[in-house]
Amino acid sequence: MALPPPQESAPERSSRDLPATYRNPWQSLGENLQAVVADTGLRGREFWRRNAQGMLWRPSWWPADLAPLFWPLLLALATALLVALISVGWMALRLRSGVAPLESSNLPISASAEVATSLQPPGEPLPQAPSLSVPGDSAPGEITAAPATTDPEPSVAEQELEPDAPEAVLPPEPTPVAPLDALLQRPQAEGLLVGARVLPDQVSLVLEVAPGFANLSTAERQRRAEQWQEWATELGYHHLELRDSRSGLLARDALVGSGMIVLSEQPQP
Repeated sequence: MALPPPQESAPERSSRDLPATYRNPWQSLGENLQAVVADTGLRGREFWRRNAQGMLWRPSWWPADLAPLFWPLLLALATALLVALISVGWMALRLRSGVAPLESSNLPISASAEVATSLQPPGEPLPQAPSLSVPGDSAPGEITAAPATTDPEPSVAEQELEPDAPEAVLPPEPTPVAPLDALLQRPQAEGLLVGARVLPDQVSLVLEVAPGFANLSTAERQRRAEQWQEWATELGYHHLELRDSRSGLLARDALVGSGMIVLSEQPQP
């Protein structure tokens, strides 16, 4: 359907001197909307015509005989999905708003009792309402509430007189032993270690050995020195020196490699 050529309307005469011919924008908008509607209709008819002829794009796995059904099914699926999303969102919004809480003042007496029973914790009796009685000496029609019988609470003086529960006697805590003292008291030392001190660099440990260390064989002294080196490493010290009571060097750790170097010659006094 071909559109008629646009007809230019006669310029409106204005009482004011304007630099250009005035044209009502609302009239232009209406003409443009008509053109947009007509163009949309033409494009829609062209789309369905090409779809019926199988000229539109479709996946390679879609059968050629069912080519006209691809786009209608796709549009229907998209519309159904959009409607489902809108419905789910609307239901979620209604659930989020919630239901207005019930006001206990507007409930009848029986309903209030049911609500109180449901709110009472299981195993705990409900509080009894004060009983009403009509004494003989009271005025006719006057109702007085009987005093509720409750167990008297113990006074502060009685609570103070109650004997306190005996405090549990805790065993005395053992006195902590310094790591170096524990090192000297190890059974494997066999009394050969008599002192320990740390050098100012905080990574070197000096152990003072008893005179009996010199009487051991060379292999035994080597074994003892390597064992004490393992103990020093466990405590975090990188270097170890063995000295006698006169501060003579007896053994030290190897600077290259690992192990201990035990001096074969004893230092002179």
